[in-house]
Amino acid sequence: MIFEDCQKNRKLLQGHTLIGFNESQDEHKNTVCPTHPESPDRIQKIKEALKQTKVLEKCHVLTSFLEIDDADLELTHEKEMVKELVASEKKTQEEINSQCENYDSVFMTENSMKVAKDGVACVRDLTNRIMANEASNGFAVIRPPGHHADSASPCGFCLFNNVAQAAEEAFFSGAERILIVDLDVHHGQGTQRIFYEDKRVFYFSIHRHEHGLFWPHLPESDFDHIGAGLGVGYNANVPLNETGCTDSDYLSILFHVLMPLATQFDPHFVIISAGFDSLRGDPIGGMQLTPDGYSHFLYHLKSLAQGRMLVVLEGGYNHQMSAVAAQKCVRVLLGHAPFPAQVKDPPKESTVTSCVNLVTCLRNYWNCFDYFPARTSLRLAQWPIVNSKVEFKYDPNNRPADTGEIVQTDLITSNFMASDSLPAGEMETFIYFNEGDEAHFDLEEDNHPEKPARTRRILKTLQESGVLDKCIERNTERIATDDEIRMVHTKKMLDHLKQTETMKDEELMEEAENEFNSIYLTRDTLKVARKAVGACLQSIDEIYKKPAGQRNALVIVRPPGHHASASKSSGFCIFNNVAVAAKYAQRHHRAKRVLILDWDVHHGNGTQEIFYEDPSVMYMSIHRHDKGNFYPIGEPKDYFDVGESAGEGTSVNVPFSGAPMGDLEYQMAFQRVIMPIAYQFNPDLVIISAGFDAAIDDPLGEYKVTPETFAWMTYQLSSLAAGRIITVLEGGYNLTSISNSALAVCEVLQNRAMLRRLKNEKEQFGKPHDIQSSCIKTLREVCAVQQNHWSILKGFQVLPSTLGLFDLNEDTEMSDQSSSGSSSTRAPSHQDLEVMSMGAAHAVVPLSECPHLHQVEPLPPTGINAASTCTECTIGAEVWTCLTCYKYNCGRFVNEHALMHHLNSSHPMALSMADLSVWCYPCEAYVHNPVLIPAKSAAHQSKFGEQMPS
Repeated sequence: MIFEDCQKNRKLLQGHTLIGFNESQDEHKNTVCPTHPESPDRIQKIKEALKQTKVLEKCHVLTSFLEIDDADLELTHEKEMVKELVASEKKTQEEINSQCENYDSVFMTENSMKVAKDGVACVRDLTNRIMANEASNGFAVIRPPGHHADSASPCGFCLFNNVAQAAEEAFFSGAERILIVDLDVHHGQGTQRIFYEDKRVFYFSIHRHEHGLFWPHLPESDFDHIGAGLGVGYNANVPLNETGCTDSDYLSILFHVLMPLATQFDPHFVIISAGFDSLRGDPIGGMQLTPDGYSHFLYHLKSLAQGRMLVVLEGGYNHQMSAVAAQKCVRVLLGHAPFPAQVKDPPKESTVTSCVNLVTCLRNYWNCFDYFPARTSLRLAQWPIVNSKVEFKYDPNNRPADTGEIVQTDLITSNFMASDSLPAGEMETFIYFNEGDEAHFDLEEDNHPEKPARTRRILKTLQESGVLDKCIERNTERIATDDEIRMVHTKKMLDHLKQTETMKDEELMEEAENEFNSIYLTRDTLKVARKAVGACLQSIDEIYKKPAGQRNALVIVRPPGHHASASKSSGFCIFNNVAVAAKYAQRHHRAKRVLILDWDVHHGNGTQEIFYEDPSVMYMSIHRHDKGNFYPIGEPKDYFDVGESAGEGTSVNVPFSGAPMGDLEYQMAFQRVIMPIAYQFNPDLVIISAGFDAAIDDPLGEYKVTPETFAWMTYQLSSLAAGRIITVLEGGYNLTSISNSALAVCEVLQNRAMLRRLKNEKEQFGKPHDIQSSCIKTLREVCAVQQNHWSILKGFQVLPSTLGLFDLNEDTEMSDQSSSGSSSTRAPSHQDLEVMSMGAAHAVVPLSECPHLHQVEPLPPTGINAASTCTECTIGAEVWTCLTCYKYNCGRFVNEHALMHHLNSSHPMALSMADLSVWCYPCEAYVHNPVLIPAKSAAHQSKFGEQMPS
């Protein structure tokens, strides 16, 4: 039975978090250097931290495990290595010390084998229990560490490779794909070597490298080592070539590289090589990652594999700082949101360089990197990082001294805050609704899309699923006062609405038609709208009664609110519920920065207008734009609408146009735009304008977002503001879609976990993603503008160059014929661009054979039209035709639509209308073969009016 079938009944419940200790660990020590940092004190400090903050009592602690034998170890290590190490048990300490001189940075005692085997037994036991759904996740607090040990030899304080052994246990339990993320400051070359040709394991490492100057001084630790054989594309190294990397550097890697890869890989099990020597204050690492920043990696990776995660202790030589980080990681495993990270400075240029170098190596294997232009299109890119060379500076004759004596009392420390201790009570989710909202309905149309059945169906679905029983249900009776509403709306607007309470039905219908845009009214509309606002305000009060993260809320009310501006109701919206809630939180609960994320398919023009000049409230929207032709038409909702005055940069719009968008596009928008900017903004409160009209089958939105992605977006946003988040219903007009989507969101809020599989990723594994090219274009435009305001985006925004092409856009008309004027007025030809891009002239010899020639299809009945323009942008410069479907698109020096067509369709080859060359995208080479002659001849006939010379 395949893994998906075995696990489809996984309960949507948070189970135990396991903590495993190998109690014999104090018998393994360095007898030559008693103050060596890899010592039993590391474990003791972590135990003390977990007990002090009452975290350990929330976990299920294991200290005894089934013994393992040599055959288990030989699954990841050679028989001779195991035999040699086991022989140490019968040697004297002097003989053992002599044996260790044969290895790189290894020490042992006569009991070290017992300790190491206990550590392996611990990780295998925890893995087995997690895979069997006996627990949600676990943390193996063991030593010695393991990630430097390869199949043939111990190395770097490591005897056996613990994470490799955990992976083998996961395979035995049915996992088919395993993600290993190594956060130790040293590269885990042992883990990399063991799985380098194994596509079942994706190994991802972030480590200090300094072009080989930092231990383990290996060329294989660089970005260009991406696997071999069947495992090519399944190994990723982000080498940090400077010290002092901060949360900004690490979180940039998380959002721009790691999470897109991990999401597409879609693992069944996640293993973290948790080396804490990347933390600030570590005497060896030299980095500045904070314990809170570290915990964010676990939080986001926990969204994968239905939360199945095993954290395995590796290095970390400031014992007190390691203990603080371990405690924060266990809090996240238990379901608590991480505390805010420090994202102030931009990532280092060297960090961005390493990321982009890695992307250029992996781009042909993982379509999640379609956002970045291909290597072949970078020669004229507006980007300082273009195909950087691999450097290796290590000279073994100048190797620094091995790690020796470190006095722990001389190192910096970090004290726990009161908020670090876990409260006695359970975390709570509140559900607010307004039982009387059926009094607001359309007097003329019985089946108006914004109808009372919307909220009724959601509550019914929550009740039938059993989720509602686990939440605190509130039928709010709070009615927002005039003063509360006027925190956002004008007195004139409120007075106007008050008049409707005494109007007759005919007057109400006439008033709605003449005075409002897409609004209907009853005499009870004002009361219902006041109660919708009141429910939002009550939810704010409720979640602020306890520390951040202890409470969250789902507010299921109508009418919606995000189209209502300060002075006008519109678009089914009377008052702007979330805007009033944001102002209320600032005024009554001292929230300094509020993030409003609007995923309704329609832009929340009212919310944006209210806060357009306010730097304390960030409004972010992902919406259908259709070049301004989707409701609300005529409103500022494009990517360049970023706010004004002090609020410049705090309006972030992701305006999708073109084909209907779905899961992959929304996830890419979150990873590329929403989450990086939101982290740098660092809100105290998150409010989601949760319109579900981007969902599959919505009659107004016509998009294709699944409930799983609404859940995933909720989980991502819950990493902000220490988990202080409320979700407020906006649009959504298919009753089945809206109720299923709301259920998925509620499950995340209640469980504090992402336990639904992202179905689209599961179905897409092993196949190219079908990411809409218009989505990629939009995200590039958004980032190009927003990087001016948010430094976490800097350096990652790669745009095809328009050097010499005037201002290429859809209105530009270009001619293939040169004018009689000066060269400065002539648009350069395809050949000009090739010369500019290639530098010194040299001959290009095309391939005579190519494995993709079989995908060349016969000519269409209409033949080839060499004068065709791009079907996407209508530009006539550098046009290519696909030799599979014969679609015409512009090339890499214009808008890259030919490349996008290849990525979306997997059609491999294209013919240039400029010089009749044929390019194979997968081979990244020109090709000339007899199979191509019919297409080339037809293009030559069309272009020159004569047959092609033989």
